[in-house]
Amino acid sequence: MNINHQPLRVGIIGAGLNGAWGGRAHIPALKALPEFMVTAVGTSRQESAEASADHFGIQHAFSDPLELALHPEVDLVTVSVRVPEHDRLIRAALEAGKHVYSEFPLGRTTAESSALLQAARDRGVRHFAGLQSRANPVIRYVRELLAEGYVGDVLAVHVNYAIPTYPIRSKQIDQSHVYLLDDANGANQLTIAGGHLLDGIMYLFGPFSEISAILKTQARQVPVEETGEIIHASAPDHVVVSGILPDQAVFSSQIRNAHVGSFAIEINGTKGDLHIRSRQNFMFQIDDLIVLGTQGRGELKELTLPGHIHLPPAELMGTPAYNVAGMYQQIHRDLTNDTHEAPDFQTALAVHELLDQVRKAGETGATVRLEPGYTV
Repeated sequence: MNINHQPLRVGIIGAGLNGAWGGRAHIPALKALPEFMVTAVGTSRQESAEASADHFGIQHAFSDPLELALHPEVDLVTVSVRVPEHDRLIRAALEAGKHVYSEFPLGRTTAESSALLQAARDRGVRHFAGLQSRANPVIRYVRELLAEGYVGDVLAVHVNYAIPTYPIRSKQIDQSHVYLLDDANGANQLTIAGGHLLDGIMYLFGPFSEISAILKTQARQVPVEETGEIIHASAPDHVVVSGILPDQAVFSSQIRNAHVGSFAIEINGTKGDLHIRSRQNFMFQIDDLIVLGTQGRGELKELTLPGHIHLPPAELMGTPAYNVAGMYQQIHRDLTNDTHEAPDFQTALAVHELLDQVRKAGETGATVRLEPGYTV
């Protein structure tokens, strides 16, 4: 469905003033893009919704997600809340017949995600998933370089990924993040950090033909900062994934907790190397990146992005809104031109299915071989 008026009007569910992702990333991203207007905000309580609307200068505030979605001044509903709430809130947007953008993970499980994809198809609306590394201009440029043969045949891809935000053994966790420790909630080191990373890897290189994994819960008993209560964690917090990519390229990665964050992807080929590095060393899908390259045995040098690569607004660089803004730019092009550039629920479902295979490999200790063409 084309959008024939400007700007595109967005209602955001989950933009409280308590550090919520919607307020930290989505609203700043949308306010920096003239092709969008945030017209409504929703939280679980009317009082907090009105406080957010007043703070951000948004006209409408709702505690009822269906009322937000039904409002005539909302074209696109963004769901930016904890994963366990996604199903109910996405369905409210679909019931209203509105386009919907959900953060990833799409659902708590693959089955839940599959049902949401089918519901969106049944309603005939456009659906988008927040796999925002695909909107990062460096990732898009590296994809072009690989297609052009900059490194020749890809031989190896290695990811070094240390995250400073998750519990490390006895480190405390604040009350608002306790839900990340329960595997049933579908939001943890594997699904969030691992899901975004593996999606980005397949976007760059194509599908895996086999997967091996080690999944560990190293912080099993975590005290809550505010209360001292001990939470028994069931979600994996240390994820090691290796596998085989197209043309027998070998992939290896380690996602773990650390006091100091780091992130880098090293790509080695028959003609050269590419290194993707983070400026923030926080999380792959959030950070802005640089790419360095060399062909032959020369020194690695930072590569300049070509002019045709779409860039998020420069003032957002270094903030959580940077790649989110890139996602919204893709969404606007898709809705305006009836194209399919931005990742959608189908993309998200494929990542969930791959994560199931990673779990299987981690639980059995065996290599899992994937069907040909198994990709996102």
